[in-house]
Amino acid sequence: MLDREKVGRSISEQRKMKGLTQKQLADLIHVSYQAVSRWEQGISLPSVDMIYDIAQVLETTVDFLLNGISEERKVISYIDTGLDTKRLYMIKNRLNKLITKDDMLFHAKYIDPVFFKLDNSEMKEPICVFANHVPGSKERFAMENGYDREICIDLVSSAANNLIRFGVKPAILQANMVCGNNDGGQILIMGEAFKEACENSEIVFAGLEVAAQAVNYRASEYKIGASIIGIVDRENIITGNEITEGDILIGLYTEGISSISYPFIKVIIDRKPDIIYAKIDGHNTFMDKLMKPNASYVNVINELVEQNLIHGVFNIDRSLFNRKCYSTMPKGLGANISISSVPIPALFKYIYDLNMMDRECFLEDFAFGISMVLAVSKEKCDRALKIIEKHHKCYIIGKIESDDEHPDTRVWMEGMIKW
Repeated sequence: MLDREKVGRSISEQRKMKGLTQKQLADLIHVSYQAVSRWEQGISLPSVDMIYDIAQVLETTVDFLLNGISEERKVISYIDTGLDTKRLYMIKNRLNKLITKDDMLFHAKYIDPVFFKLDNSEMKEPICVFANHVPGSKERFAMENGYDREICIDLVSSAANNLIRFGVKPAILQANMVCGNNDGGQILIMGEAFKEACENSEIVFAGLEVAAQAVNYRASEYKIGASIIGIVDRENIITGNEITEGDILIGLYTEGISSISYPFIKVIIDRKPDIIYAKIDGHNTFMDKLMKPNASYVNVINELVEQNLIHGVFNIDRSLFNRKCYSTMPKGLGANISISSVPIPALFKYIYDLNMMDRECFLEDFAFGISMVLAVSKEKCDRALKIIEKHHKCYIIGKIESDDEHPDTRVWMEGMIKW
């Protein structure tokens, strides 16, 4: 004997899966909506002929309707994967409103290609530059501890600085995210952070493309990245060839820790987990100081380039003394860093005072809050400092010297750390 309630539940479930109301289903099979209502409540059963009509309209089988929800369904939807596609596209529509309105940008929507134009009207030989970036080792720590906004700003800064160090003006950036079935609040906060960081560096924000993968990521999990494009006149590319002996080295200050240094921090936290709550400067915790976004130097480098004040730019990753950072140095020259001229921020002093690494290890793995070094001529140093100080803290930390005896050394240190 057929179970009327089970048949009713089967009809109701399949009708809702098709997005139909009781009245719409009734109209399609030419009965009253009251009849459909009685079937779904288990009050009555449709006739045998009507069962075939219902199955056809709802794109299912008679077996499924008669045997109820225990029968294997033949139709699989995104709901079965755990993904709410309606909510996802509501989020994407809201993200689209964050895209920069600019004449440069013709079209940027969802997964469509980004259509744009770059102004090269005043360039003799325009060169377009493209790069992809990911946030590195800090990303998981940011995700697990609620620093979602900070990691987005940090990513934009890293991407922009990678271009501007060659004199390339960043023009347009698009961010991307892979995540779980997110409720949208977290994603929108991150989209707003990307937009804010881009606009502060005068970069057109081409949106945040979201690929939701509920089968691979939990709701709050994500992976982010960014693609950035810039343009430069070939004759204005900063190659380092103009660096000469006697040039002054100016260190540009940033907060936070480089992603390249973060693995060492992870080991420290794993061994001493309570330090994340320690107060560093009387106000900020270790975690807060750690996750401060790195600075973008786009505006200041642009101004310095326009006034022809830069001979070379060195992008510092985890250490001021990493010779790879000075790879553009002309042969026979090197960076003499006066370590006693480098102020040690409270965060780095705290790390050193934990007594978990010796002095050599510390110098090899941390840059004391300096993430870019500029080489400028001695005659133009004062002008450069005045421009930089309008935007960032900076310090004279050394000079370019000849190194005939060790032409491949690139960088060395003199003096002692002043705590």
